[in-house]
Amino acid sequence: MSLKIRALSGVKEKSKLNGEWILVLNDSETAFNTEGCSISIGKAGTRPRTVTTLQAGLVIRGKETCRLISGSSGKTSHGEAPPEEEGVRNIHLFLKGPYLERAGLIVRLMNKQLELCRAVYDPEAPSGILSTAN
Repeated sequence: MSLKIRALSGVKEKSKLNGEWILVLNDSETAFNTEGCSISIGKAGTRPRTVTTLQAGLVIRGKETCRLISGSSGKTSHGEAPPEEEGVRNIHLFLKGPYLERAGLIVRLMNKQLELCRAVYDPEAPSGILSTAN
């Protein structure tokens, strides 16, 4: 199993949650069930804070890319979500607020205490990522 964070997108307007997302690639041939995995953030040298825990039902197929969108598909106040593209599936997380609020935050996808992948948020970079380490 090899998950990679390919892009990060934050929002300038806190209410527009559908503009905040993480693009995750399952680089292996095997499907990955995300049940119980969490998205965590933190600064270097600090303990990560859990943003959300993914519930049952999200399986990222082998070689599939998913966009984990913070907002709700049914709330117009959350703004427009990016359109699904060829090979990219949108998944809405229904969060109450944004978490990508400043450059330098380390975004991690965790399975309990095991770090599956990470990226450092940089809103000025084209992909939103300063660097990655998987």
